[in-house]
Order: sequence, then structure tokens, then C-alpha cells
Amino acid sequence: MRVWSRAVAVLAAGAVVVAGVPALAGVVTVTDAGVTGRTGAQATGGSAALGAARTVATRAQVTPGDTRLMPSTPRTDTPRITNGEITDIEVIGNRVFIAGTFTSIANVGGTAIAQKSLASYNLDTGKVDTGFKPTIDGAVAAVEASPDGTSLYIAGSFNTINGVTKRKIARLNPTTGAPVAAFTATASARATALAVSPTAVYVGGQFATVNGVARSGLAALNPTTGVVDTAFNLPVTGGIGVGGMLTVQQLKLTHDRSKLLVVHTGRQIAGQDRYGVALIGTASKALLPWRTRLWEDNLSFVGGIQRVFAGDIAPDDSYFVVTSGSGGDRPPINDTAIAYSLTGNDHVEPLWISRHFDSIYSVAITATAVYVGGHFSWQESPTSNVPWPGLDNVGYGTGQGLSGYGLGDQVVRRDHLGALDPLTGTALEWNPGSNSYEGEKAMLATARGLLVGGDGNVKGGKTTGRVAFFDMSKEPAPSALDTTVTTPIEGAVKQAGESFDLGGQALAPAGVSKVQVEVMDRNSGKYLQADLTTWGAFKSLNATVAAPNATSTTWKLPVSLPAGVYQIQARTVGRDGAGDTTKAIKKIEAFRFDDLPPATRITAPTAGLIATQSFVATGTATDDKGVSSMIYSFRTPDNRYLQDDGSVAAVYNTFRGEPDVLGATSATWQYEVTLPTEGQWRMTATAVDTAGQSDLRGDTRDWTVSATGVPPTVAITAPVAMTPPTAAAPLTVAPGATVTFAGTAADEDALKSVEIYLRNNTTREALAADGTWGADSVAAYHRISPTNLDAATFDWSFTTVPLTPGVYDFRVRATDRLGLTTSNTNLGRLTVTAQVPGDAFPNGLLSFTGTDQNVDRLHLDLAGTATDDKGVKAVRVALRDLDTGRYAQPNGTMAAAFATLDATLAAPNATSTTFTLPVDLPTKGNYSVEAWAVDTAGQQDGSTSGATAKYLVYPGDADPTLEPSITPVEGEVYPGGRIVVTGRAVDDVGMQKVELQITNAAGQGMNAAGTFGRAGTWIAAFLTSPGSPGSNFAYTSPVVPAGTYTVTIRGMDNYGQYQQPVRTVSVTVTD
Repeated sequence: MRVWSRAVAVLAAGAVVVAGVPALAGVVTVTDAGVTGRTGAQATGGSAALGAARTVATRAQVTPGDTRLMPSTPRTDTPRITNGEITDIEVIGNRVFIAGTFTSIANVGGTAIAQKSLASYNLDTGKVDTGFKPTIDGAVAAVEASPDGTSLYIAGSFNTINGVTKRKIARLNPTTGAPVAAFTATASARATALAVSPTAVYVGGQFATVNGVARSGLAALNPTTGVVDTAFNLPVTGGIGVGGMLTVQQLKLTHDRSKLLVVHTGRQIAGQDRYGVALIGTASKALLPWRTRLWEDNLSFVGGIQRVFAGDIAPDDSYFVVTSGSGGDRPPINDTAIAYSLTGNDHVEPLWISRHFDSIYSVAITATAVYVGGHFSWQESPTSNVPWPGLDNVGYGTGQGLSGYGLGDQVVRRDHLGALDPLTGTALEWNPGSNSYEGEKAMLATARGLLVGGDGNVKGGKTTGRVAFFDMSKEPAPSALDTTVTTPIEGAVKQAGESFDLGGQALAPAGVSKVQVEVMDRNSGKYLQADLTTWGAFKSLNATVAAPNATSTTWKLPVSLPAGVYQIQARTVGRDGAGDTTKAIKKIEAFRFDDLPPATRITAPTAGLIATQSFVATGTATDDKGVSSMIYSFRTPDNRYLQDDGSVAAVYNTFRGEPDVLGATSATWQYEVTLPTEGQWRMTATAVDTAGQSDLRGDTRDWTVSATGVPPTVAITAPVAMTPPTAAAPLTVAPGATVTFAGTAADEDALKSVEIYLRNNTTREALAADGTWGADSVAAYHRISPTNLDAATFDWSFTTVPLTPGVYDFRVRATDRLGLTTSNTNLGRLTVTAQVPGDAFPNGLLSFTGTDQNVDRLHLDLAGTATDDKGVKAVRVALRDLDTGRYAQPNGTMAAAFATLDATLAAPNATSTTFTLPVDLPTKGNYSVEAWAVDTAGQQDGSTSGATAKYLVYPGDADPTLEPSITPVEGEVYPGGRIVVTGRAVDDVGMQKVELQITNAAGQGMNAAGTFGRAGTWIAAFLTSPGSPGSNFAYTSPVVPAGTYTVTIRGMDNYGQYQQPVRTVSVTVTD
């Protein structure tokens, strides 16, 4: 059982105990430049040292005692950066420093000033600091000030600053941007993260050495000279990021500077397992015992790839939050924000996990809120399920089915920016929105407000460029004459066409005379009129006031809105005629569940190499009502878009087209394009339906355009020769010895990497991305070439560990500098069997191999047979709970590590024997059972065919049911050719899906496209609230021929248990 609480909770024995939440009222002493302040409930406000002097002001700090949320509208007088991405933001006094991949900055209304990678402006004046002009030859990934504000440190991929060699790490004069000559810290590869104290500069990245001293990914430097601290030697190893990447994503010091938070993509720090995050004692310079097992337990669900991205520490040092992105919606470790206490030793559990359904790239914590930025469109509402809404294995991100719309009031709309309650991880009412493409990747909270950076130019509904400043001083002070909108909550999604109440509270010292409400369509700018139906010019509507003339009263206004996005504004007027000077604002959405958004697919050209800059892209578009138009865009990796005149610019631009058959529910489309340059391009195609709804995400396709580009080739020379695409004969070797694979890779231009894949398909042992070998490793391509490979040819080799018996799959591929990778057809492949000569593999079989959902206690009795030509020594059985990814261990517990249980043999060492295994299960779950026989030579069964079973072990859980009011009923007649199925499915835990079969009189089953053929095809119906105990469902078939049909309907709950028996009715379709 895995539970993360939204309130203080102590669970029963055998469960994870979560008995704490962030102690926001704690007290921590903070010392900065001689100024001591107290944070938490006893805080007295910001440090007086935060002055305006440019070179002496200390680094900006969050004001812990401020309980307000940030304003939702940013300032519009700050400088504009309009290209590239923003990677980090820092503040010293009244000066902002911005790092990223941009090339210029401009004052509002002014001409662009060339300033690459790092720029500064003044918060007070909103003007570019033209005196700060470092010339940097590469991107800056991180920028951090010294605590006294006299130095500025940067990290990135650069090699020179102002013509002076400064590789990857540098110290700058914060006034001019000039590099400080006395500081030298040369890293062997990209640096990505910084944290600075008065005595150390902590730097993380992808490097192996700093100043020639071995430091894998993490180092501490003297802040004056850059000399490596020899006593701080905590290497980060075992890269399991994308493509096996090993890097440090974020470094954060606690405010008392006693601990260093390391957010990283490795397996270990200082030789100890610390997946995802680790804490280091700054005084001891040692790894602390604090450890979470969350990533270890769940990486198998996401392909073994670590996607942790950002982190921040609360102002009172009671907790921290880490986020993840770019890996798909899969809680608890992908597309989530996770809060942890900073105290504890091993097996530290999260305080809460907040599912965001899409990437979270940045986080900043204040005393009031956890602010997050990214590419998400939804956050958990305050009433969402614990530990998160929705099904773990179903994606609700934009472009995945109905997205978060299918989760109803468990989620609220938040476009790329949002704020979380520090106690629960659910959404607060802060919803500025952003139009960023990749997302908001930089965020900094200070005493003055919140700075946010991403690759969009509109934030909070205002044009700000890449960076926006939500200035606390611009937030109106509370007034005695005040209005609030309490329902719906900010970002709520309501059913279009159904009535609901707008409501809130009104305050007026002279008594409330009326409350005026405006409902504006945010797309058209039109207002709801007095008839509550039509839309037109500005109009305020009088709400119903519960207690007229009272100084405090509630109010409400019933409305029914068509599908769209709306802004609600409310204003109180007192009996004395005085009106609320600041309108209460709330943004909501209405969505039509009876008219689903369209879906888009790009079918050609296939991803990869295209030899011409002019080509025709083709695809399909489907919609339940009809497709009316198409929208296309083309962009480069640096976020520059194809324009109408054929040029490329950092301005979002689209092209419109039509499907081949206008209004068809299933249509093809084509679009001819000429790209102005070769290189990497991404196309996005988005269908629009007849109601004007767009595909929630669209489809994308990546190409490398090159007239001369050819993917690299590989060949194997040992242990046997293999030149693709000609396959080599399988190779058999004796177990116990190593095998050396060797060969060549070549490219007409230059190679970038050579990678291999190796897995023992019999024992599950595999080579991970970081080179780790074992049964718990997630198989992935492992780079065997140098990181700086840049040659036309490369002779590669790899020597295995001593091989255990089994059948091995080996592959090799190469990637060139254009990004082209060896095609699947031309991979180097070998099948190697490690087998004792003259001794066949054994064979184990289970007596039961189906799925049993009727287990009513935490116990299984397993049985089967095993045979071998020499003798069966053992039968090993693995029981994996598919809900948690954990295996039953021999000691009776559950853990993520692969494990087997030994069965009892009736005749040990015989050539044929039966076996039994009674198992008391530690927890309920969806258990996958696999059995392997082992012979007297130690060889394991090479196949699990006939040796797998599934048991749904949920004692006391009821099967799902369909409520009686279901359509169709027996004998229903459908004129017009379509069969409509509707109803409601219920379960005591939650509904995962409803499926149906439509079978014609000839016994043929219909597939989702409406074609009849093989019987037994199940088609998924649409669920309005998947994962909830009760959900309506609907399905409308394509047009089918007139005749009689059998409709079979069944529901499946969150545990995978099916309704028993299924519902079956006969219907007739007429012309």
C-alpha cells in the first residue's frame, strides 16, 4: 500500500507512515552580508540590506512573512527578449540577470541590443543595463550571485568571455560582466548548475574533471580563485538520463547553508545509491544518509530513464520540492512535483505528490506557495483524489485522449504557470497563463515578486517577451469595499450548456447595494448579455444578493455557457454609491463532452532523413462531428518558425489548409512545403472540427533535411562477422567466459556516437544506458564511443562480463553530427546463446496460465511441471505486482528489486517433475506470475511460454457493474445506420474503462473503423470520468449496414477486474 497524505495521517501497520507536513511556521536563522533575519511565522520581512546600489546589494531573498500570492498580471515595462530559451534568472538588489540561448534584448519600444546568452536590466527603471556587456561564445545554463552580491558566477557550454579563455565556469564582475582573471575553473564538459556560499562555489554538470582534477559531475571550488576543494569529492556516476546522460540539473543550498540539495540524473553519489536527489552536508563535505526509494521503485514504469528536472527549498528549510518533465504523464515520478522533508535517513517518503500531466521545468517556493512553470495545462484541484487524480497508467496530458477534461472537477486549468498549496500540493488560485512552446524553464521568487522565464512572449495575458516580472508592489492593497468570486474555483472546467452558479462574497461598509458581474468570452472579447444567451458589447449583469444592504453578503448569478474560455469579473457597489475599485477576476472554461476535439496524425514523410527541401506532408484527421480545417507549423530546434514569405524568424507562425474532404469525420490531408534551409525541422499538424475546436495537441514529425545526408553504417567483425543488412548465423558459446564484440562505424561526414544494446533474454540481465549490468537494469543503448567523437570512422569494441547461460540479443548503431541514426534495417545484430555443450535448456510450465480475478484472500497456490534432458534442479517463480512494479521477496516483503521464490519439487534432479509453491502475499495487487525451470548445470528455462499467469488479488473488492438505465435495450431499433451505446458504469473503487463488441448476424465482429471481420474485437467507449467510482460512457458507431446485431458491453475497474457477467442485447439497424 502506498499513500501520500494531504493532511497529517498515521496509517495502519504495514503501510507507509506519513505523519508530517511542511512546518511552515519553523524558524531558521539566515545570515547575509552581516544582516540576520528570521524566517517562518516569526519573520519580520525582507532584509534591509536589499538596497538599490548596483555593486553592493546582496543577493535577493524571498520575504518569508509575506502571505500574499503573487499578482497574476506582470509588468509590461520591462525589457524584451524575443528569441531563444531562458535557462536561469538571478537578482542582486535592483538588478536582474538573465541566462539562456537568446541573442538580443530591447527596451520596450526600442531597438534590439545585441547581447548573447547573458543580459541584465534594472528592476526599478525597467531599462536594459547597457554597462553589463559580457561577450560569451556559448550558452549559459546557470547564473548565481555570491551572498554579498559582489560576484556573479556562470556555468554553461562557453569557452571564452570577452576573448579570454574561460571554459564552462566563470566568475564575473556584476557591474560590467567582465571575467575575473583571478578565478579559473576549467571544466572538461558542460556545466549546468550552481550554488554559492561565502566559502564555496558548488558546480554540477556533465564534466569529468575541473582544473584537471577528477570530479564526475559535481565539484566545490574556492569562490575567489576557482581552485578545486580536494576534501569535497562526491562523484555523481551511472547516468540514466535521456540517452544515458549524466548531469546535475539543480543545486540548492538551504538558507542556513548547512545542506546542499543535488538534483541529478545519476544512480549514485560517492558510490552510494541516490537516485534523483541527494543531500550533502556542507560542513562535513559528506553525503548525508537521507535517501528516497521513489525513483528506484518506479523507473521501470518509464523505461528506466530519469526525468527529474528542477528543485527548490522552502524559505524555512523545512521541505524541498523537485519536479520532472519531458517523459510523459506517469506518476509518481514523471510530470509531477514532489515534496520532501529535509530531515530523515533512508526510505524517506514524499510529503505529497502533485500530478501535472505534463512537464514541470521550474519551481520557486515562498512562505505562501510553491510556484511552478512548465508545459502543463492542468493542476490538481483542492478536492482531487489522494495521492493524485486519474489512473496511473493513463495519460491525461494535452493531446492524450480527452486530456484533463475527462477528470472533471478533480483538476483545474493552468497553462504553463501555477501555484501549489505547500501543505497539500493542490492548486492555489493563481492562474496567469503563458503561451510558451516548450515551457517556462526558469523561475525565481524574491521579496519584490516572481520572475519567470520561458520560450513564449506572452505571460499573464501581457506581452512581456521571454521573461516576465510579477511585481508584488503592483498588487492592490486590500480594501474594506471588496468583492470575491468563490465559485467556480479558478480554472474550473464546467459542462457546456448546463446551468451552474457564479458566486462569491461582497463587502461594503455602507451596505451592499448590488454586485455587477461581467462574463467575457476570452477568444472573441464579447460579453454575455442580459438575456444570458446572446453575446455582444460590454455588459454588466446584476447578481442576486443574499442580504441586500448588509455590510457582508453572498451573491450568485446562474449561467449556462457554450463551449469556450471565459473571464468572470465582479464588482460590489455600496449603498453610498461607492464601487469596488478593483474587480475580482476569475478564469474558467466550458467544455462540450458531446462534441469531442479532433485527432490528427502525420503519416508521411517518415521521420528521419529527407533529401529535398520541397516535399508534400500527408496525414489523417478524425472527429466525431467532422473536420473543417487544418493548421500547420514548421520550426527549427532553436524555436524559429517558417514565415509566410519563406523566411525563418523567432515569431510563432502557422499555415492553414483544408482536409481532402471538407466536413468528413475521417479525412486525409496534404500540404506542400518548401523549407528555406537544410537541417533539423519539426512539423506540427492540428485538425480543427466543425465547431471550431482544435486538436488538443496535434501531431508532430521531426526530419533532418539534407540533400547529401546518409545515416551512418556499422559492421560487426567479432566474435563473428556481420555486415548489415545480411544477418549472421546465431552463435553458441560456453557459459562462464567473456565475449568481445568489435566492429566499425562510418559516416560520410562525421560520427557523433556509437552505442550498443545487450540483453540476456533468458535471465533478464541487461546493459543499462550507464553501462550497469544486471537483472534489475533497464535495457537501453549504452554509448561506447568517446563523448567528443568527431570522425568519419571509428573502430569500436566492447567486452562483456562472464556470460551466464541464456540467449543474448546484441545490437550496435551509430549517430552522426546531423543527428541521423543507423536505421533499424541496418543495425548490427547478433544472437548469442551461452549454453553448456550437449545439455538442452529445461522447460517449466504452470498448471494455470490464464487470468484469475476471483481471488478472495492474500494467498496463491501455484503448481506446474518441469522437464530437462539431464535433470531439473529447481523451479523459480517471480511474482510482480503490476500496480507498484514491486516483486515478492523471499523474506515475505515487496521490493523493486527483481526476485524469485523457489518452488518445492516432487522429484529433485529428475528429468520430469511436478512442483508446488504456496505463497502468502504481503499486499493486494495485480500479480503477474512467471516460472522458470533450472537444470542441474545451472541453465535456466529459455522461454516463459506456458509459464505465465495473472492473478487479480483484491480481497473484498466488488466487480464493476453497469447501471440498469443503459442504451440500447433488448430489441432496440436504430434508423440511420448508427448504433448508439450510452449508460453509466460504477465500481466501489473506480472505473478504468468500458468496452463493447458489435457482432453482425454472420458472427463477424466490428473494429473501431467500422469494418467487420474477426470476432471478439473490443472497442473502447468514451468515459466522462475515468478513474472515478462512477462514470458515464458513450459510443456511436460508424454507419453499418441494415440488419440485426449483437451488442456486448463490459466494464473494467481500476484494478483490472471485469464486470461479471457482461451485458448483451440484440438490436436492429434500418436504412
